[in-house]
Amino acid sequence: MSSSLLHLSFWLLVCSIVAGCYLDVPPADPDIVSARLVELLTDPDPDMRRTAAEALGKIGRQSSKAGLVSALHDREARVRAAAALSLGRLGDRESGPALVESLSDPAEVVRRAAALALGEIELLPVSQAQIGAKLRQSDDDGRLAASRALLGLDTVSFSNELVRALHETNSEIRQGVAAVLGETGDVRAVPHLLALLQTDAAAGVRSEAAFRLGKIGDDSVTSELGKIAGTDAEAAVREWARWAIRQIRQSHESGSGTQLSR
Repeated sequence: MSSSLLHLSFWLLVCSIVAGCYLDVPPADPDIVSARLVELLTDPDPDMRRTAAEALGKIGRQSSKAGLVSALHDREARVRAAAALSLGRLGDRESGPALVESLSDPAEVVRRAAALALGEIELLPVSQAQIGAKLRQSDDDGRLAASRALLGLDTVSFSNELVRALHETNSEIRQGVAAVLGETGDVRAVPHLLALLQTDAAAGVRSEAAFRLGKIGDDSVTSELGKIAGTDAEAAVREWARWAIRQIRQSHESGSGTQLSR
């Protein structure tokens, strides 16, 4: 078979893997297919590189990790994004640091893909710390991506990095960090969330703080929530404050931690 026909045949096989459909192509050993797909990550055609990256995530062979990590530096953003998502599917914690670096990628699609991928991996503590450190980087986009990545983790710990990030000038980042603080479930987050509720200039941040207080707060914050419910300038904030009060009271009455979803 000529090289061009072989290339076409393999392209059809790759497309069938990505699309989840069945084509009239010969079956191949997954390890052989994976190895060939890794080679295609350097193909001159960016569509081939992207499709190969996507297919590697579906096949799920750990042997493809190095090739996918290299593809995080591809000149095409769509290839980098596909590589990041596939690394998430592989679930290999050792790829965490490379994905953390992709949170600073110049392309939004890659930053979002890296944040999603990190949420699929059981990260080492050092990788979680590296994401937290990204909250100190100079550009807003990278800090926002870091807050999204932290929010996507199964577990996240209270840290001084998170508290410092509450002083961000970007309200979207402050809101994301407030959400992360709430997800820690740590009572040390409560006074910081309460301060946001009382003083933050952005209604979205105040609403987030009220919601999170409803999740991790107790009777000690209901008085202040009541004040906000009656005086805040934004109807949405007042409603979330009332919701938080109801949530805390219901949890207290039931004697359990069962809470409503947002």
